[in-house]
Amino acid sequence: MPAVSKGDGMRGLAVFISDIRNCKSKEAEIKRINKELANIRSKFKGDKALDGYSKKKYVCKLLFIFLLGHDIDFGHMEAVNLLSSNRYTEKQIGYLFISVLVNSNSELIRLINNAIKNDLASRNPTFMGLALHCIASVGSREMAEAFAGEIPKVLVAGDTMDSVKQSAALCLLRLYRTSPDLVPMGDWTSRVVHLLNDQHLGVVTAATSLITTLAQKNPEEFKTSVSLAVSRLSRIVTSASTDLQDYTYYFVPAPWLSVKLLRLLQCYPPPDPAVRGRLTECLETILNKAQEPPKSKKVQHSNAKNAVLFEAISLIIHHDRCTGSRCGRVRKPFPRDYANCCRRSSSGEEGRPGSCVLRFLRLCCLSSWPSCR
Repeated sequence: MPAVSKGDGMRGLAVFISDIRNCKSKEAEIKRINKELANIRSKFKGDKALDGYSKKKYVCKLLFIFLLGHDIDFGHMEAVNLLSSNRYTEKQIGYLFISVLVNSNSELIRLINNAIKNDLASRNPTFMGLALHCIASVGSREMAEAFAGEIPKVLVAGDTMDSVKQSAALCLLRLYRTSPDLVPMGDWTSRVVHLLNDQHLGVVTAATSLITTLAQKNPEEFKTSVSLAVSRLSRIVTSASTDLQDYTYYFVPAPWLSVKLLRLLQCYPPPDPAVRGRLTECLETILNKAQEPPKSKKVQHSNAKNAVLFEAISLIIHHDRCTGSRCGRVRKPFPRDYANCCRRSSSGEEGRPGSCVLRFLRLCCLSSWPSCR
């Protein structure tokens, strides 16, 4: 994100917010707001053209008034005009106003879509990020029709920056959830799977969320993701916390990504023997780590550790149900180990926050497993 220069501060907005905070009653607040609305309306309708800074300041005031619970019925066009600015702060405020206040049925959607197309075509990563965030926030069918075919191209383009790839993946996920019939499957599906091998774990996390949702309805299109997911999971669970410092949460390496990868694998039956062996090692490692003494007394550590553990158990149960006796290699070693894990991790839990919940979840997992009954 570009640095905000010293001149980008809006003194008029700060004064207005201060006045609102100093109001002694609701009536005084409403009186001050009505006075400001009248002033803003006169500025927008005045003969003198407003510069970008003034538009940004007044649009910000309208946004603040809306967040206070008051209706805003003007200023939308001025916000749209800010989208054509080349200054980050002005464009940012324009997109923020549109994301919060513009209805998906607004007459301005076409103008907004044109501005978004220009920003996506600019290849400026900052402007592309703002445009993608706006699409995801609004998420209307009209935006899905306009951009569902463009966003996959941005996602798999070789020159797209990591931050933009993350935004593109999550934006496409949002459009798919709201209008799945408008997101076309195509050549990009095979390329998006390879994002699971990306060096940037933020990109991998966003891509995993997208692939998991797409694979639930189109499993054949994304079946190559299984081996890549197992490979990435193996690298996470076998790494030391110092190897993934930016993505380690209370001594647990990349717990959110681990959970997402385990959920992705639950979209498919057990993999081929070669991949299954590596997956078995991953699951055993997760269970063994669950039996180790905690590295922190913080509840966040146990929450992250147990989140990965429970998702691993869910995957084992899923494979057990999928193939029955064919899953023997995955199924047999784990009930005894998991029972030991339950006993070990339950010891000394009395009086700790959430201990009853943890024991209940363990019992649920065991009761779902026929071979453990």
